[in-house]
Amino acid sequence: MKKTLALILAVAMLLGMAACGKPKTTGTNPPTLKYLYNTSEGHKAIGEYLQAALKAAGITMTMENQDWATFLNTRKDGNYDVARNGWVADYTDPICFLDMWTSYSGNNDVQFGKGDHAKLKMYSLDLTSYGYETKVTDGTWAETYDVLISTIKSCTDNVKRYQLMHLAEDMLMATGCITPLYYYTDLYMIDSNVKGFFSSPLGYKYFMNCTYGTSDSISVCLASEPDTIDPALNSAVDGATLLVHLFSGIAKWDQADDGSLQIVADCATSLPEGVVNSDGTVTYTYTLRDGLKWSDGAALTANDFVYAWNRAIDKELAADYEYMFEVIKGYDEGKLAVEAVDEKTLKVTLSSAISYWNELLAFPTYFPVREDVVKNESWATDPATYVCNGPYTLTGWNHDSLMTLTKNPNYIDAASVTMGEIKCYLSDDSNNMLTNFKNGSWQLIDDVPTNEIATLKKDYPQQFVVAGQIGTYYVCWNVNSDLLPGSSLTGVEKEKAQQEIRNAISLLFDRNYICEKIAQAGQVPASSFVAMGMVNPDNTEFYKTAGHNSGFVGYYDVSSNAFEANVNAAIETLKKYYTLDIQQ
Repeated sequence: MKKTLALILAVAMLLGMAACGKPKTTGTNPPTLKYLYNTSEGHKAIGEYLQAALKAAGITMTMENQDWATFLNTRKDGNYDVARNGWVADYTDPICFLDMWTSYSGNNDVQFGKGDHAKLKMYSLDLTSYGYETKVTDGTWAETYDVLISTIKSCTDNVKRYQLMHLAEDMLMATGCITPLYYYTDLYMIDSNVKGFFSSPLGYKYFMNCTYGTSDSISVCLASEPDTIDPALNSAVDGATLLVHLFSGIAKWDQADDGSLQIVADCATSLPEGVVNSDGTVTYTYTLRDGLKWSDGAALTANDFVYAWNRAIDKELAADYEYMFEVIKGYDEGKLAVEAVDEKTLKVTLSSAISYWNELLAFPTYFPVREDVVKNESWATDPATYVCNGPYTLTGWNHDSLMTLTKNPNYIDAASVTMGEIKCYLSDDSNNMLTNFKNGSWQLIDDVPTNEIATLKKDYPQQFVVAGQIGTYYVCWNVNSDLLPGSSLTGVEKEKAQQEIRNAISLLFDRNYICEKIAQAGQVPASSFVAMGMVNPDNTEFYKTAGHNSGFVGYYDVSSNAFEANVNAAIETLKKYYTLDIQQ
């Protein structure tokens, strides 16, 4: 790529200087890595930069492109070495960046505590200084990290809880399996004639209160074919955007008149405070609104929520987000403490108080589904069988081409829905997206060609939007992949060496270049996994207090001035294990 050539040459010069006058350390040749990414010009451009940076250091990396659904499942199954990844907050609490890495989480793409890694006894956890009796030396991931996350979720001392979350991020980053590149922004283009649109800090986009001139229909392109639109099974932002139009939960995100975003009651009449019980559990009682109906006209009852939540934790369903219900009492036993007192009253008991409970209630995994509908395993693949309870119904689905959402007359707040139809075109071709936006066919697109960004900023200053989003773009490594084939090292010693290798490779990447020359949408170079936008109890930013380093923020210095020193340090580490053919 022409745009990366200058940087590649600069990296090569740095590596040459690092090697100059120093004999190569004997060792094994580095394995050829395979970088997995999904179809997108931007993802490809970043992958090509990473490939070039590694090549300059004597490490070969090939690239494999997969369609979105295949890509998600390949990562989830652990059938990869290194892959592009990104995580957007599910709610505004750092725990949502940390609990995904427990050994039982469906979003644990790195495979911590799975396969061979499950047997490794190499982690330590000492919580005695925090007032707990927990002290584990040389334990497994399940005996340490899983325990730490469980402790965080039951901790009611907010200051201590945040200290423990920093400890959890320390454990994650020490493995080297997560290589943050930048903190997300939400880039999209929207027609100037569209009014009433808003997006949440989680990246979900809302069209139900939009107007578009005199038209009763709006055409948008969020992404390619969704992997699923079953609320319990979805784990993607584009899928979540579809779901918040098709379903209504106990609570929802809403935009106030002053433009601020807030969590408000949706199917419930209000969001009451919980009652603290003598054993420390907390009970919430919700009254459902009168007249709630499913899209087929059947009455929606409190029992639909009871069924949906227990379905989501069913091991046979294998939902990625089933762990999000572990805050509810009874999760460990496989039956949640959720009760339909009567058709309009829902009672739920949490194991302990949590500050982000209302945000969980607004999350798609907490949406209701109806038992008789979802017993048909293919219910969420066909408009004819798709029964929902939100502002819209799914009236058309030409797979890999177009999904049509039509205003739901049975929705409790149908009178407030101003947009009658949403046509969701399915594409991951950013050039195709831009063409359709420019010719007026599509009113919102969620991606643009990387090489067009500078021009679009200039030519479409009102339509080109860079919004805040709480998320991190990163590279993830499969902890069970062999980075030292043929080495005499085994077990714990080998994994310690591989941790050192992964952490060294992370220093070879110039995050400022990636943000400024490739991504070009105001992204901030990332030196930690928990994204910008999260704050500690004292209102300081969580990411600025990560890593416990003086002189720079995070776990390594990502400033431009530090790049040369980072490269030199990386090469010295890699030479301990590999014979490197450094390009000079």
